Amino acid sequence: MMRFIFVVLMIATLLSACSTRRLAVQATLPLIASQIVSMQEERDAELAEKAIPASLKMLEGLAKVDPQNVWILQKLAEGFCGYAFSFLEDSQPDRASGLYWRGKDFAFRALEIQSNGKKWSGLSLDEWSKRLVEVDPSQQPSLFWAGQCWGSWLSLNLDSVEAFSDLPRIDALMNRALELNADFHYAGPHLFLGAFYGGRSRMLGGHPDKARNHFEQALKITEGKYLLVSLFYAKTYAVQNQDRKLFETQLRNILEASDDILPEQRLANQIAKRKATVLLGKIDELF
Repeated sequence: MMRFIFVVLMIATLLSACSTRRLAVQATLPLIASQIVSMQEERDAELAEKAIPASLKMLEGLAKVDPQNVWILQKLAEGFCGYAFSFLEDSQPDRASGLYWRGKDFAFRALEIQSNGKKWSGLSLDEWSKRLVEVDPSQQPSLFWAGQCWGSWLSLNLDSVEAFSDLPRIDALMNRALELNADFHYAGPHLFLGAFYGGRSRMLGGHPDKARNHFEQALKITEGKYLLVSLFYAKTYAVQNQDRKLFETQLRNILEASDDILPEQRLANQIAKRKATVLLGKIDELF
């Protein structure tokens, strides 16, 4: 009997300790949220490049303590995706590919929790489509960042058979995100689908008309202030369709925009300016 009581007490103590640690994590989340906002407002891209990895590792540590915390998992997916695109994709594509996949895993972990433990891997395309219908607006961040990380990984692995087999799932996933909220993350679903349809030839599943419509919708929703829309419009659609005028116009719009045109996304716009400068320097190679 005493042994039983001892075991019960030990379990209670462990559960209490776990609960205390989770409460400590919860208490830090407002500070983490403020830090994320501050980083998005940063105007010095080099400072951000050095600071973001430590923040991501801190978030991963919090996820170990509170592995069911959907908000933390979503922010990890967003963070790894954004860091890989902003600072690694052009110079270290292999590293970027790995971080995109890491972000995708965090997003799908969040989706599984929000789907009451239902697995998203191993589904047939028909099962995948049915699962997407079950997704509700509260799951939009998880769904969007899963697609964004996955699609970004795919763009760096176009020689992979696995990548091409995933195209219909990514397509369906992001169109569902569009249905749920086209305005999410600065017209993110429109921006993604514009690049998704605009960066490939018709033979490989591209669709120029759809791409242009999505980009124009994204520009309208964001009033042209989220400069990554113009960057991807130039980089994907304009190059694929050899529209030199559109390419140059979109990139010059980026470079001429005020650094404070969208203060809450100052860092993203600084990244767009850096990448636009490089792209514009390659105009004669691309056209």
